[in-house]
Amino acid sequence: MTILGQIKNLTKHSAIYSISTVIQRAEGFILLPILTDTSYLATKGEYGDYTLIYTFIAFMNVFYLYGIDAAFLRYYFLGRQTKEDIYRSAIQILLSTSLISSAIIYLLADPLSVLIFNENHYSFFVKIAAAILFVDTLCSIPYLILRAEEKSVLFTVIRLGRFFLELMLDIFFVVFLKTGVKGILYANLIAAIVNLLVLIPSQLSYVHGHFSFPAARELLRFGLPMIPNGIAYLVVEISDRYLMLHLLDKEKVGEYSANYKFGTLMLLIVTAFRTAWQPFFLKVANQPDAKTIYSRVMTYYVLGASVIVLVGGLFIEYLVKIPITAQTTVLGKAYWGGVRIIPIILLSYMLYGVYVNLMVGIYIQKKSEWMALFTGLAAAVNIGANFYLMPHYGLMGAACATLLAYGVMVFSIFIANQMIYKVAYEYKRLFIIVIYLFVAFILYYLVPIGFVVRLLIIVVLPLVLFLFNFFSAEEKTYLRNIYKK
Repeated sequence: MTILGQIKNLTKHSAIYSISTVIQRAEGFILLPILTDTSYLATKGEYGDYTLIYTFIAFMNVFYLYGIDAAFLRYYFLGRQTKEDIYRSAIQILLSTSLISSAIIYLLADPLSVLIFNENHYSFFVKIAAAILFVDTLCSIPYLILRAEEKSVLFTVIRLGRFFLELMLDIFFVVFLKTGVKGILYANLIAAIVNLLVLIPSQLSYVHGHFSFPAARELLRFGLPMIPNGIAYLVVEISDRYLMLHLLDKEKVGEYSANYKFGTLMLLIVTAFRTAWQPFFLKVANQPDAKTIYSRVMTYYVLGASVIVLVGGLFIEYLVKIPITAQTTVLGKAYWGGVRIIPIILLSYMLYGVYVNLMVGIYIQKKSEWMALFTGLAAAVNIGANFYLMPHYGLMGAACATLLAYGVMVFSIFIANQMIYKVAYEYKRLFIIVIYLFVAFILYYLVPIGFVVRLLIIVVLPLVLFLFNFFSAEEKTYLRNIYKK
């Protein structure tokens, strides 16, 4: 298969994965009118309980998986043991450790309730969370098998099935039975159990493998360094909200968070790309043209992501002001003051996608312990920049601190990657895209531009690319064929 053919296959799987990614994220938006209605969650404090327990679950996921998911993909394609032995070793390790972890959380539910909620009568929430974490951890390897086998359609169908089941259960427990946060947790646990049962048939061909101590050792050696990496990444993601509460005020936190949500559009795309990218780059790692493929994917990703950032960044302020009723808009008028942070957040997540692209050398050369250095440095920069920029520049300062942190992640992993697995990226083509994006951002933030000028910035981009001979003859032929179809 040609390079373009292989990249077309990657793009197809990324597009399919994006469906389940977007739908999953949409669950929070769909439930928001219900969860903020006092008929179902009586107080804002109860909604806060819901937020706190799911923050705990998200944080504990890092410790439950401890990088075994990333290690599994790496050794599934590039391990010395059979795929069946890698599967059996990974699933038994996670089964044992997640069972122990959930048992500890269950036994320590009372003190953990005080730690999470500052009250001790929420221990039942903690116990359900322990069960959810256990079941979801067991689901992780089956989903990785589907990704490794490039069964993106089946992956998406099962994920969508879980989404709709959980959504219906949420409505049943919260709206009809009025069980509040407890009902949301019940719905999650039931959906997780059903999800695990549905995934079992796709794993049957792997269960005859044997537990291998060498395989387990390799998985742990690669996976354990992911724990500090995961924690550091969480710091980059959420520290600005906590710091803003102290450096600015709670109202600013609300304004910032509401606008930030629109910036996560790019994160959805990057998440879908990453889901397809990891098994793809490991699968082609032994091909003689692997580095050429990685280089080309980087170029195409940066081009596609730049178009999304440009369109989203330049036109988002028109979108958020679209009226839904006579009194309401997509984003409430009280929040419009933070709209100008959205392009910066979009660009930040575009950089995160570049970071994901650059992971190839770290995975192939088994240098997972380096990941914590990149994210740790970014976390330190993020916190330091927020302390300086936020008091001086408010929401824009916080957004710029996020952009700076992701920039540091990209720069540091690029340097390390080129030291251990040098890839000749298409710097000339990347430079053309980056300069165009830079000029567009300068115009947006320094010059008052109207709708027509913004539209011209988008329309002129293809002309600029052709003017600077961006596309190769093969790519031009490919584009012409697409146009004819």
